[in-house]
Amino acid sequence: MAAASAVSYYTNPIAAPGEPGYTPMPQHHFRVGFENDCAFNRDRNYTHGTRLEYVKDITDTTHSYGITLMQNIYTPETHTRHAVPNEHPYAGYLALGGAYLLRGKDVGCSFEFQLGTSGRASLAKDAQRMIHSAGNMEQWDGWKEQVPSELTIQLTSRQDYRMAFFETETRGGWQTDGLAYSREAVGTFGIYGGVGLSFRFGRNLPSNMRVNGMEAGNFTRGLIDSQGYRPEAASYFVVLQGEIDYVARDLTVDGGVFHSFRYKTCSRTPWQFHGQLGLGASYHGIDYFVGALFYTRTYRTQEHDSMLGSFAISWNW
Repeated sequence: MAAASAVSYYTNPIAAPGEPGYTPMPQHHFRVGFENDCAFNRDRNYTHGTRLEYVKDITDTTHSYGITLMQNIYTPETHTRHAVPNEHPYAGYLALGGAYLLRGKDVGCSFEFQLGTSGRASLAKDAQRMIHSAGNMEQWDGWKEQVPSELTIQLTSRQDYRMAFFETETRGGWQTDGLAYSREAVGTFGIYGGVGLSFRFGRNLPSNMRVNGMEAGNFTRGLIDSQGYRPEAASYFVVLQGEIDYVARDLTVDGGVFHSFRYKTCSRTPWQFHGQLGLGASYHGIDYFVGALFYTRTYRTQEHDSMLGSFAISWNW
């Protein structure tokens, strides 16, 4: 591979409207994403997540709005009909969100407000039963002792910072880029803050798919625009991401704010880390992502760290 040259990928201008080779950037973005631990082990702790999102660019410059729908499912490590002491409680979370994204060349930020529910209204039991029935898997029967139903409100924000010193391009067309980011959340579902790094290596790196987790505040629409991305050309890359958080409250472990939880079985671990290794590709306005997620222990008596598989597909037009 040739030595890195001047970063032409980031300095060559994109063709202007009316010029030869001009392709308009997509204005609509829709993503379907899933996380599940069946790729690495049996159901335990955070076992499944689903996130749907639509983002609309209001202008060609910096502003976007979006709507989101997400569901998370949690179970203990031991398969029983009851909550298990020293293991994760049965818990579910279902939320509808509205989002505002502010994009930039060097800094971007997003805000997502969610109105949600825990307990039976989260449909976690129903979703797990449907998934297990479709996959001919064993059912879990302890949902009668799940975290109780409670209306939740949650505000999550994220800030992305361009790491220009990570940006290189070789004569063969291979590129790298990276960003640092911070995330904060406050509400009745959870209170936490964290920082992370994301690094990519590949060709024709798009602004989206830099941090691909399904957590609130993470969007398929990138917050920092890639300066030389060509939407008409194929993209493919590897992404490596890591984040460390301080968690002051977690409804799925601590229980709700307004209702007592008689089946509380464990205590939260404040400092938590999660990382991801993934493969991304984009072709003809469709993005594909598959990855492996690693989570350190989220409660003090947890015996194993968690591994999940991640898959997402996005349509951009």
